[in-house]
Amino acid sequence: MTPGHGIAIVGAGPAGCAAAIALMQAGAGPVLLIDAAGRDDSGGAREAGARRPRFGESLPPDIRLVFAALGVQHAFDAQGFDPCCGSASSWGADALGYNDFLFNPHGFGWHVERRRFDALLRDCAIRAGVAWKTGRVEHCSATGNGVRLQLALPGGDTEYVDAAFVVDASGHAACVARAMGAERLDGDRLVCVSACVPLNADSGLGQRSLLEAVEYGWWYAARFAPDEAIVVVATDAQMLRRHALQQPASWHACLRGTRHVAAALGDGVRDAPRTLTVRQARSARLSRCAGPRWLAIGDAAASFDPLSSQGVIKAMLDGMAAAREIAGDRDGRAIAARHEQRIGERFADYTRMRDDFYDQERRWANAPFWLHRRHRDTTTPAGVLHATETQP
Repeated sequence: MTPGHGIAIVGAGPAGCAAAIALMQAGAGPVLLIDAAGRDDSGGAREAGARRPRFGESLPPDIRLVFAALGVQHAFDAQGFDPCCGSASSWGADALGYNDFLFNPHGFGWHVERRRFDALLRDCAIRAGVAWKTGRVEHCSATGNGVRLQLALPGGDTEYVDAAFVVDASGHAACVARAMGAERLDGDRLVCVSACVPLNADSGLGQRSLLEAVEYGWWYAARFAPDEAIVVVATDAQMLRRHALQQPASWHACLRGTRHVAAALGDGVRDAPRTLTVRQARSARLSRCAGPRWLAIGDAAASFDPLSSQGVIKAMLDGMAAAREIAGDRDGRAIAARHEQRIGERFADYTRMRDDFYDQERRWANAPFWLHRRHRDTTTPAGVLHATETQP
C-alpha cells in the first residue's frame, strides 16, 4: 500500500469484511484487508495455528437487510445453510416457551457454520476489489499522515504497512486499539464451553435453537449441519472451576442432567465429547474505541453476552457504519467523537436489555451465578467495568 494512502482493516471476520465491502461501494478505496487466520486451498478459513475450532451460529431474519445492502445475499443463498425457524427456551419457567419466525416480515433465519460463513464474506470482499493479505499485527503507531502497522507474515518475514486510516476489527484482541493506549474493560466473567455433538435423524432439536437455564448458568444447542449440533454451556469462571466444566466427563455429566437439551439431543448425549472449546464471553468494551485515524468495530470495540444473539449482525452493522463515517471524513477529526458516542449508547442499551433478560429467571434466586446478575452495580453502563485479566 502506498505510504499514507488507503485504508487498512485488521481482521477479516464479519465486521472487517462488511467494512471493506461498504468502503468499496462508497468509492473510498484502496482497501487492504489483513487476515491473521489465512485461507486454505479450498477457500475456507484456517485459523492461525489451528488454535480454536469455529462451530455454528444462528443468524436472525433481519440480517437479510444487511446482506442486501452489501450485495452478498445471492452468494449467501448459494451456500445452502440450514434455516432457523426460531427458538425454544426454558427461562424463568420449567416448560419451554417458543419464539418462532413464522410471522417475521423477513422470513426465517439460518444456522450457519462459521468457517464457511466467514470465508464467504472474505471472498465477497475480494471480488469487490479489496486487497487481501495474511499477517499478524505485532506493532502499530501513529505517523504524521496516518498509521504504520508492523506485520509478521506467515513465512516469518516482517512487513510494514502505512495507511491513511486503520479499522481495528481484530475481535477481543483489539490489537490496534490496545497499541493506541485503549484498555479492555469487563463487566462480568462469563465463560462458554462448547462441543460438537452428533445428531441422529430422529433428534428432537429440529430447526429451532434451544436455550435452557440451570442453577449454574445456561445451556444452548443448535443444529449447524444435518448430522451435528453445537452445544454450549455458559457460566461464570468460578462455577466453571467448581463444576469442572472444562473437563469432557464433567461437562457431559452436566449436559445429561439438563431436562430439555438432553432430551432434544437424544443419542447425541450418549458419549462424552473428546474435546471442548473454552472461550471467554464477557460483556466488555474498550476504554476508548476511536482516535485520530483509527477506530475499532465489532467485538474489538464492544462484546455482548451470547444471549443477545447480536454477534454477527452487530459486527456487520458496525462495519457498515464505520465505512460511512470514514468515507465522509477520512482525516478522522470528527470520526472519533461520533464513533465513541454511537458505541457507548449502543452498549448502554445492550446492558439494560441483558439485565432485564437475566432478571426474568428467578428459580435459583440465591445461586451465585444468578445472584451476581441481579446485583450488578449500575453506576456505569456495564456495571463494574474493570481492566481485562489474563485468566477467565
